[in-house]
Amino acid sequence: MTILKHVKLLAAGAIAGAAFAAAMAPATPAQAKEFINAPWPPAMSHVNRVTWPKVIKEISKATNGKVKWRLVPGGSLANPKESFQATSNGLIQGALGISTYVPNLVPSLNTIYSTIVFDQDVTTASGAAMETFYLNCPTCLEEFKKINIAPLSGWTSSQYYLACRSPYPSVASLKGKRLRATGGYSELWRMAGAVPVAATLPEAVTLLQRGGLDCQNGVHTWLKIFGYGDFAKNITNFPVGLTGPAIGWMINRDAWKTLTRSEKLIHMKQAAWVTSMQALSDFTNDNNKSLKFVMEKKKVKLIKADAAGFKALFAKYDGEQRVRNIANAKKFGVANPGAIIDAYKKNLVKWAKLTKDIPRTLAGVDAFTDLVWTHIYSKVDPDTL
Repeated sequence: MTILKHVKLLAAGAIAGAAFAAAMAPATPAQAKEFINAPWPPAMSHVNRVTWPKVIKEISKATNGKVKWRLVPGGSLANPKESFQATSNGLIQGALGISTYVPNLVPSLNTIYSTIVFDQDVTTASGAAMETFYLNCPTCLEEFKKINIAPLSGWTSSQYYLACRSPYPSVASLKGKRLRATGGYSELWRMAGAVPVAATLPEAVTLLQRGGLDCQNGVHTWLKIFGYGDFAKNITNFPVGLTGPAIGWMINRDAWKTLTRSEKLIHMKQAAWVTSMQALSDFTNDNNKSLKFVMEKKKVKLIKADAAGFKALFAKYDGEQRVRNIANAKKFGVANPGAIIDAYKKNLVKWAKLTKDIPRTLAGVDAFTDLVWTHIYSKVDPDTL
C-alpha cells in the first residue's frame, strides 16, 4: 500500500468513523443520527448536484432534524469497487452500488443487471428492474443481508450509445477495437469481434485519453461529467440497449437498524422519488442536455450508423443472452436465475403499460414516483431490509 493510499484510508476512516460512532451512540431527544452518504460519481453529476441534496433536506425536515445525512461525493471515501465493502463495514453509511464490479457478492442482482434491454426506455426499465429486485428476487435481498447492507432505491440507465475516438459506423468496423464493457455487454461486443475492457467509469477517462480504449459504452451524460467528450468525439448514432439497476442508496444495516420504523418509511418514500428523478431528470432530461452540450462545446459528432447491422447483432445476442446469463449466475451460486430473468421480462411488459402516459419530462416525476411507491415500496416491509 502506498503512503498516499494509507493516508487516504486513515482520513476516510476518521471522518466516517466519527459520524458512525455518533449515530450508534445512545440517542437523546436533542441528538441527531448523523450519517455519511458517499456516492462515487463526480460532485457535478445530477445525482450529487440535484437529487441527494434534496433528499437530505427532506429527510431532515420530515424527521424534525433527528436524522441527518452528509453528502461526500466523488469517490474520496470509496471508489466504485470499494463502495460495497466500505458500506458493509460501516466506514460510510451510504453509497452507490453497481453489481458488475462485485458480481460474486450480489450475483442475483447481477443477473438482472446483466440482462440488456434493447426495446424499452429508462422509465419503464427502472420500474421493472426495481420491482423484480424487491418483489420477485428473494435471493437479491438475502445477498445484501449477508453483506450487512440495506438496499434502497435504484434505477437503470437510459439507452447506451458508443462514443469513440474515431468513427465506427458499423458492427464490422468494431472488430478488434477496445470497448469499455461490463456485464452482458462484455459478451455482446465480443460477439461483434471487439475486445471488451472491464474498466470502471472513472478508470475509462484515462484509458480513453491514452488510447487504452477505443470506445466508451454508455449514456450521453457521462461524456460531460466524466469528461469522455474530450477524447471520444464520435457517437455512433444508434442505441445499443440499457442495463441496471444500480442500487442508488446502499445503507449500512447497523445504521439502518438504528432508525425507527417511521424514519425507515420516510427514507423509503424518498427512495421512490430518487428512482423517478434519476429516470426522468438525470437519464432523460439531463442526458439530452448533455448531448447538446458536448456537441456544441466539445465538437462531438453524431456518426450515421449501419442500423441494419446493429439490429442483426442485437437480435442474435438477445436470442442467446438468457442462456448465457443463467450459466454465469449459476457459477456464482444463484439457484434459479431463470426465474429472475423471466420475472424481469414480465415486469418490463407490465411497466410499459403502467408508464405509457407518464410524460418523459420533469413533469412526469410526481406521477412516476407515485407508481414506484404504490407498486413497489408500499409492499416492502422496512424492517426486513
